[in-house]
Amino acid sequence: MITTLNTEFKPGTNRWFRRAAAGLLALSLLAAPLAAMAEAASPAAAGGPTDPKEVEAFADSFFETPEIKDKLTGAAFTVVADGKVVLNKGYGYADVESRLPVDPDKTMFRMASVSKLFTATALMQLVEEGKVSLDDKVEQYLNGITFPNKTGKPLLIRHLLTHTTGFEFTDSVAAPSEQTESGYSLEQFIKDARPNIVIPPGEAYRYDNYAFNLQGLVVQNVTGKPFEEVVEERIFDPLGMDDSDFEITGQVTSQLATGYDKSGKAYPVYPMVPAISPDGGMFATNSDIAKYMLANLNGGKLGDQRILNADTTALMHKVHVGIHEELPNAGLGFEMFFHQSFNGQVVIGKGGDLQGYHSWLWLLPEKNVGGFIVTNTDAVDVRVALFDAFMDHYYPHADQPRQPIDASKSELQRYEGIYRNLRVPLLFYEVKPEQGYLLVKDIYGESKLRQVGPLLFQDERGNLAAFKEDGSGKVAYFYYTIPDSWAAKAPELEPYKDVPAGHEYAEYIYKMRSLGASLDLEHAESYGPAEPVTRAEFAAQILKIAGINPSRTPSVFKDVRGHRYEPEIQTLTELQAIQGTKNGKFKPDRPITREEAAYMLHRFAKSFGFPDFTAKLAGKTSAWAEESVQFIVGAGLYGPEVTVDEKGAAHFRSKDRLLRQESALMLIKLIDIVKTIL
Repeated sequence: MITTLNTEFKPGTNRWFRRAAAGLLALSLLAAPLAAMAEAASPAAAGGPTDPKEVEAFADSFFETPEIKDKLTGAAFTVVADGKVVLNKGYGYADVESRLPVDPDKTMFRMASVSKLFTATALMQLVEEGKVSLDDKVEQYLNGITFPNKTGKPLLIRHLLTHTTGFEFTDSVAAPSEQTESGYSLEQFIKDARPNIVIPPGEAYRYDNYAFNLQGLVVQNVTGKPFEEVVEERIFDPLGMDDSDFEITGQVTSQLATGYDKSGKAYPVYPMVPAISPDGGMFATNSDIAKYMLANLNGGKLGDQRILNADTTALMHKVHVGIHEELPNAGLGFEMFFHQSFNGQVVIGKGGDLQGYHSWLWLLPEKNVGGFIVTNTDAVDVRVALFDAFMDHYYPHADQPRQPIDASKSELQRYEGIYRNLRVPLLFYEVKPEQGYLLVKDIYGESKLRQVGPLLFQDERGNLAAFKEDGSGKVAYFYYTIPDSWAAKAPELEPYKDVPAGHEYAEYIYKMRSLGASLDLEHAESYGPAEPVTRAEFAAQILKIAGINPSRTPSVFKDVRGHRYEPEIQTLTELQAIQGTKNGKFKPDRPITREEAAYMLHRFAKSFGFPDFTAKLAGKTSAWAEESVQFIVGAGLYGPEVTVDEKGAAHFRSKDRLLRQESALMLIKLIDIVKTIL
């Protein structure tokens, strides 16, 4: 055996990459929901969660489940119904070392992306007052900040609220170009991370952190006050949310639950980027979140205080984007995740993920009911299981088997192709027609999807999937296992003249092109599979396949300044995934060696919490690259160019140049490591 997998999760330590790393972590936590826990729920309770004692018994039973109790550090769970708080309880510890229990009235958690609801509320208050319109162009509120846009459609305020901006990148990991004593400002962040608009705004759904930071800047510019002050004055204070903040104050640090990684190691109190982050920087207690839920369920009013009119609240709750009427995606600020648990009810919600903290807020407006769960550990995610158990317990629903449409292979041919996730391209789908069903391959394995309606399909587990056509009637988008973004169908291009179907690297080369990671070779007639890859090209390919917004900070290497791939090189430099030469240069156009490529890819992967691998090596490898080459070999990121001797040692050929065909294989096979995380 060459491979030994070390399963210890090692989160990234570079704080500029914290949000992106948390996004991958969230997928890993949600990929295998603790379904068995849901089965532990007691018999259905008629009438919904109205009896406080019964709701507490339900919650206690759930959190006593061994699979949860043995891994959970701490959690707070809140349920509201009919205008009252029927449960607000803490479980486990806010801090393990001091044995401090979670107190839902005092323990503050990072709300992560649940913060977006408060940002959207602040913006909708301005819409309600006539100071902003949903159909206004965003740029008129940005004091000169513009976005390159060749789509022919303007970016409107409503697109920010519905995750349909069409931005090329929606998660920025760029280091700040300007830092002050008060931290990295929201306005400077918006300038530094400014993406291009590449999809017509309003056309496609893609989870958009940047758009909500942009909303915060709009609020700030229209009111003439710092975003955090606006939220405090117009939302926190009226609702009596005295234990909520967007700043890391003394109160926050003294009340904040300690976040823990998968191994139980405590995270330090880390800053956000920017320092005030409308997209995910809020801290709050469950008691405060309960007040916000009650106001939402009461038409924007809590007691004598109103934060929104009833019509505006209803507008936020309404579905504004959905790939299919049975698969809604977004309201204004709210999202519709975990459709399989809705049980025929109208549900809106908002989830949040940061390292050490995970949350999920859900509302059933027609039932006047809501719930909120937040935890302070990466070791186990209870959100899907709890929500599923809650819905089955209070709103049981017998799924009616759907009658599939008898579709032939030729009729299903129009769906065939590779669909790249709009947020993270490496999370792509391969769709192939078979007789009577579509065979779909993704990071979770293979599924059979049978058609149950126009553009609507269902897998063998009962989960729905849907396609969307473009204006000409061609299939353009797909939505299935990744809840936060649609996937776009890759264009059908003519084969490369020098890569026939029987080429031993053809599968990887064409997948690279479908994912848009072949750089300027995507539309070329020839690929040059045996030509070497430069150091700069390999860096650019890594970021392209990961879907990361490159840094705008000038490169630390003088010989990279002005290079076409300077942003990509600088991004990997900030991630400590790049080594310069002894004289402080990078030599971007020099062919990269296989061990240099291994080092770059390994360091990049470690920043996002990928597991470590070990392997037995043969031949010469530089000492600084040995761990990285072991990672590549142990993970199986190689092709026929690598041989293994009778002793199980791999001849990686570390000193040789990396060829284009080998680069394609290495990067496509990286997805197999994603599977080990998920």
